[in-house]
Amino acid sequence: MAQLASPKPRQSPTEQARPSKQPVETLTLNDLDPSIRDAFPKLKAFNNVQRAVATTVLQTDNSIVVNAPTGSGKTVILELAMLKLSAQAKDGPYRIVYLAPTRSLCAEKFQDWKGRFEPHGLSCIQFDGDNLVEDVAQLSHHRLILSTPEKWEVFTRHWDDQSVACVLRPIRLCLIDEIQIMNDSDRGANLELVISRMKYIDSRLRRVDAPGGEMLQSIRFIAVSACIPNVHDFARWLASDGRAVVPYTFDETNRTTRIERHVLSFPSASNPYKFELNLNYKLPAIIEQYSAHKPTLVFCTSRRSVESTAKFLANRSPVKRAGLPVGSALAELTGNLANRTLQECVAKGVAYHHAGLLHNDRNQIEAHFRAGHLAVLCCTSTLCMGVNLPAYLVVVKSTCNHTGKEYTDNYVLQMVGRAGRAEFSEDGVAVILTTDGNASRYQRVVTETAPIESQLRRKLPELLNSEIAHGIIYDQPAVMEWIRSTFFYVRAQTNPAHYQLAGGRLLDEQIEKLCCDTIESLEANELIVRQRPNAIVPSACGRLMARNQLSFPTLQLLQQGLKGRETLDEMLVLITRAHEFGEFTCRQGEKKILNTLNGPTISASFCDGGYDVTGGVRFRWPRRICTTGAKVYCLVQAVFGNLPINDHGLHQEAAKMVTVGGRIARFVIGLLTAKRDHPLEGGCFRALVSAATLLQCFQTKLWEDSPYVAKQLGQIGPRLARHLAERGKGTFAAIRHSDPREIECIVKKPPPVGNDIVNFVSGLPQFTIKLSKVEGAASGQPSFTCTVAQNNTHYDPEIAVSFCVLVGDSSNRVLLHVDNCTVESIPVMGCTWPLPVRDDSGAPIESLSAHLICHEWCGLDCTHTLWLVEQPPSVVKHRQTAITNFFPNTSLNESAIGGEKIALPSALELSRLRWNEANAHEVSVDLPNKLALPGAASRIPLNTSRWNESCNESVAFRTSVGNTTLISNNSTKLADTSNDISAMLDSHQLQKPLRSILKPFSAVPPRKPHAFAPLNISHSSLMGNSKQKHFQQAAKRIVTPVAIRPDELEYIFQPDRCTLNFTLCSPVDDIVDCLQRYTIFRADCCTPPDVLVEVQVEPAVRAEERKRKNFDLGKAADVFVSDEE
Repeated sequence: MAQLASPKPRQSPTEQARPSKQPVETLTLNDLDPSIRDAFPKLKAFNNVQRAVATTVLQTDNSIVVNAPTGSGKTVILELAMLKLSAQAKDGPYRIVYLAPTRSLCAEKFQDWKGRFEPHGLSCIQFDGDNLVEDVAQLSHHRLILSTPEKWEVFTRHWDDQSVACVLRPIRLCLIDEIQIMNDSDRGANLELVISRMKYIDSRLRRVDAPGGEMLQSIRFIAVSACIPNVHDFARWLASDGRAVVPYTFDETNRTTRIERHVLSFPSASNPYKFELNLNYKLPAIIEQYSAHKPTLVFCTSRRSVESTAKFLANRSPVKRAGLPVGSALAELTGNLANRTLQECVAKGVAYHHAGLLHNDRNQIEAHFRAGHLAVLCCTSTLCMGVNLPAYLVVVKSTCNHTGKEYTDNYVLQMVGRAGRAEFSEDGVAVILTTDGNASRYQRVVTETAPIESQLRRKLPELLNSEIAHGIIYDQPAVMEWIRSTFFYVRAQTNPAHYQLAGGRLLDEQIEKLCCDTIESLEANELIVRQRPNAIVPSACGRLMARNQLSFPTLQLLQQGLKGRETLDEMLVLITRAHEFGEFTCRQGEKKILNTLNGPTISASFCDGGYDVTGGVRFRWPRRICTTGAKVYCLVQAVFGNLPINDHGLHQEAAKMVTVGGRIARFVIGLLTAKRDHPLEGGCFRALVSAATLLQCFQTKLWEDSPYVAKQLGQIGPRLARHLAERGKGTFAAIRHSDPREIECIVKKPPPVGNDIVNFVSGLPQFTIKLSKVEGAASGQPSFTCTVAQNNTHYDPEIAVSFCVLVGDSSNRVLLHVDNCTVESIPVMGCTWPLPVRDDSGAPIESLSAHLICHEWCGLDCTHTLWLVEQPPSVVKHRQTAITNFFPNTSLNESAIGGEKIALPSALELSRLRWNEANAHEVSVDLPNKLALPGAASRIPLNTSRWNESCNESVAFRTSVGNTTLISNNSTKLADTSNDISAMLDSHQLQKPLRSILKPFSAVPPRKPHAFAPLNISHSSLMGNSKQKHFQQAAKRIVTPVAIRPDELEYIFQPDRCTLNFTLCSPVDDIVDCLQRYTIFRADCCTPPDVLVEVQVEPAVRAEERKRKNFDLGKAADVFVSDEE
């Protein structure tokens, strides 16, 4: 290990300022007005930095840029500016905006300032995405708005909107904390854009509001940072008409606490991950040497590294810490944490902190670390931006981040600056652990700071398009005016080589050429339109790109990738390749969970009366998941499928992915709609339907045909939605027709929860969509209309429902696209649109398809297809419900139930059964005493002795993933009775849909499994010892019974629907689905002994139709399939 001694800090002037009017005297805390002094109860006196800047803050209106070491009290400077404005304006209109790089820093300031400043008239509101501020009008009721640059940039895009302008117009002070974030390659351009836009908006609004042509004073900017040596560049950038900017720079001698810096280097390993792992073994000695038994903060490169480092220190290193509580405080903290691994570490005085933890867990860890209850806190870079924690020792464990790139100088300085906070300690120690090759670099970093550079050029196309779309740039001269207002223009004059510019007299020409090339690129990608030589107008596509915050590479990807015929999974693959998902790196520790989700459906554990299902995404990734695109593809499907994601960090990322995916899907719809003027070759109707369906999935977080529609209701979460779906409540219609007490029993909640759910669902709209042919058209060409109606007379108008209507033809052409429709826009008699159907392509139009797709609700959609050409009968294939999907092993092709249109098997049919070697659930069917036959009130008595002697059994199904097995059982004998079972059934029971009659396992009371005796087998007609032996082995297995009542069987085998030969599915939910969708008829029927019935045999399908079947149910002459709606 090599250790480099820290050289003495550079000596620089305490203050470098060029104010227009610098006050001679400096202010102290006692010089402040008592009303302002009361806002600082813990501050005893100003330090050197505060004393030097306070005079400019309180006695002038100049803008200020301050570069001072971490822990030197820069926050007090911001607070003084706020209190001064509040005292000056009193009851007049004013507003303050505070911009911080992270939401955690916003939350910390909000909690501090809310209590201290509200008595002074500064009401605060947090507007950064963590809190719900749905109404913009809420912002206008507060004096102080705390936000992040990204959130504020999106908000200010709509500056010309009246409600947004009401918030922006009174802003007189803009506070920028940690302004060195402008050096960040990903986020720096956003901050630069939003500050430049604030200057422009302020100038425009002041011109409008100026009475008699007199200009009002511009916004005052105060920016603070610990590492911006080029403060004069920032001063030039923030300067505006009528307001000077005063820059201040303070060196380390003005720091309240003294920091001792060390750079320790070690030999590099084969990869950064292994190098950081090896550093775990160095940490105990380093902490023991430098911590002085005081609080220690360890910065790690990834979440996985954070957790592994904390567990290593907790298990292998005895934590020594002066004043560490004996155990009461740690026991209290452990009881308040949800993460079990975190609990185990905290019990030993070690904790970890990263964005993947629950919000409450993070707050608890921060609070107890401040209170001194924890000796070591391992964390990611989340805590390096402004969060105030009492760390004496800071260890930067490896300087290479999780993507394999070295940290920027500013990030390292931010981490080092967390050591020795003024409120908690007079000194501190910072230790940087890096490779031998980087030791000299980081030694320079801790003593010298590189200037902050602009990142605007990296995102110039997106930023120019955004400003054009929102009216800030409208012609070529305005482009140059805007570029001169940016920090990029200031730095290009100082350091042109960094931006590949020559500099000198030709600098302006080079920058203008750069802007012109970018404008031409926007025009080539159809984002802008030039109406006159200099006029620049945004196109519909450009507005969409700006509104949905898309990057330029994503726009190019979608324009080149869209073909117009994308299916749902193809559209999802295309969207997940977007540049916006690049931040969601596939980490090594996440691959096991992701590949489990991408695998087959399995029941992980039994809890709360049901099974927790893991895996089983709808569209599986063909390979193992190891890339960002595959990770996004899998996680969004897990959200849509209501699958549990057993990792809080992945759960958080999935929520962000769904939000980003919704923006991209909305843009795709707009892009395809805009291309109707320049249509894609082959049309775009299918792609438009896929994109609209996917947008619904992103907004509802469910698949369009999901059985978990109850998840959208207020009192139902993901798990309760699964319970309801398991019990047949997978549609709004099923919930609407349910007994409220049954709903309460399923969700285990007291009344009137069931009534509330049923009443709410009863208020949802019920749509229908219909295509009609208009007869007698004057032109001689066929004419068609599309009609949408809302049929629920009890619809609740307070339930907001919007939808789109899409109509296309078999040639993939879009005939109608109406977006953002509402229920109120539909008249009582329905809404009808004429369809411009033209046969221009030469190929005949076979059909028209209409889709009504809701935006915010899943389960309300409807479709209709109008065939213009007579179609031959065909097998209807359902998505992923073909019998081969349930039974890829077709060893059992003939079935289980014999007798034509009778729900009883004949003994002869049993001999034809091929037994399956696998088994799963058992479905028991208790035989009825009598069953009604089809036809003229024919009855079959089932009490003949020959039948009882030959069968003497009940029927049972044993299902498995591959096939179905029939077993015999003597647990039930047929009674001699003449009661007609049809008389015991409710007359309307047979008319109910199968899903409401056939109950899955979860809805049936448990009962004992049937006992199977070997003697029963001899009564059956099984042939061969091998089958008999297999039957005995299968019968001995313990299985879970699933009952089917006689009335349910009679419904299944009612007239014209009964079957001799069908296959069941596995698991139990699929049995219900299979029985509901498929009915299979046999031509060679047989009947019970001594019963003669006249039977009408269904005709077999044509040979060419049989060839289309993708499953084998025996001889083609014996069976055909019909679909049951």
